[in-house]
Amino acid sequence: PEKIGAHCLNHNRHSIGICYEGGLDADSQPSDTRTLEQKASLLALLRELKRIFPHALIVGHHDLNPMKPCPCFKAEREYRGL
Repeated sequence: PEKIGAHCLNHNRHSIGICYEGGLDADSQPSDTRTLEQKASLLALLRELKRIFPHALIVGHHDLNPMKPCPCFKAEREYRGL
């Protein structure tokens, strides 16, 4: 059964939240700290979700709430071609 998450205010009912471990550098500042394995896993997951939801937009939390730094990389630009 599907459950509504609590990942992005005002977008929870019509979106899927994806979380990865990392996003902060050694000084606890927002930074793209993804490993090659994380990048590959995320790409595989997003490809599968786009297969299921072909009209879905891929955006980062920051794109919906500028007060949030996550995912600490430009998700919309990186995955535009999916």
